[in-house]
Amino acid sequence: MHRVKKHPRNWGLTLFGSCTKFQDAMPGPTPALLQVRGLMKDYGGRRVVDDVSLDVAAGEAVALVGESGSGKSTIARLLARLVEPDAGELILDGVNVLERERRGPSLAYRSQLQMIFQDPFASLNPIHPVRHHLVRPLLRHGRVPKAGVEARALELLTLVGLQPAADFLDAYPTELSGGQRQRVAIARALAVEPRVLMADEPTSMLDASVRMGVLGVLQGLVKDKRIALLLITHDLATARLLCDRMLVLFSGRIVEDGPAEVLLSAPSHPYTQALLAALPRGVARPVRDSQPRLPSPAGGTGCPFRSRCPEAMSRCKDSMPGLTDFGEGRRVRCFNRETANV
Repeated sequence: MHRVKKHPRNWGLTLFGSCTKFQDAMPGPTPALLQVRGLMKDYGGRRVVDDVSLDVAAGEAVALVGESGSGKSTIARLLARLVEPDAGELILDGVNVLERERRGPSLAYRSQLQMIFQDPFASLNPIHPVRHHLVRPLLRHGRVPKAGVEARALELLTLVGLQPAADFLDAYPTELSGGQRQRVAIARALAVEPRVLMADEPTSMLDASVRMGVLGVLQGLVKDKRIALLLITHDLATARLLCDRMLVLFSGRIVEDGPAEVLLSAPSHPYTQALLAALPRGVARPVRDSQPRLPSPAGGTGCPFRSRCPEAMSRCKDSMPGLTDFGEGRRVRCFNRETANV
């Protein structure tokens, strides 16, 4: 069996520095590279994504957070065009993609937007070596001539911290650790030189000791390569560590969004407050399994959070609140916040 040399555990931190926000040192707002407007998707008569709009600029990291079943992964699949939306607009670099490509995603679209999947054990074909996973997209998208694919593959492996790169090129996924596989998956996504990366829970299946390395890779791509990153996660700590802005999703709708630090230090929507309240208070205080479980989202035409909301009123049962803009990129979907200061 091919033996793979271990790489330093802290390579991501030494290469890219500590995981800090990317926009802090950048002058002024940047026009959105990816724009989503009114995205909707139904499955079996149930709306799982409802009127979702978001922007991601080049060199910006945005987190889409929410509990399991909130619609996060469905949104990622819609943006990757693995499934088609029932309504909405998907605008990439000023072009309405859904209007232009009615028969499905073009090769050009896939080259501009790539997805990193949650499970590094399932996203790589175990019968092919790492070389195959990198060479195939390079040739398919014509990024380098055939004579230069191996050199480019080695560059990609080096970029994601798999060094010496030559030791990994002929290794099979089954010979790699979870963190190494996820880095290969990132390298594969980067092979087509995308402008937008979507990462769906990219570290949730990794040990804590290797998560920072993967996050360091993503940090470097946003900061140094000016890639737009949409992080799909339920992990508020990772979102706060990595992202500039945060969008909170509940039952297929965005209920709050704004700068990550502001949103997490002063959450406004009752659901965001509940998410933060559920976090452990320090490493010695895990969340107890005996805590009472919250009821399921309410059905009907009103606010879906009303059955779980301590501030619910009769109006919440009859109609859906809109997203109220409070300036400085802060929006909240709650009747109780429409006339109050966030």
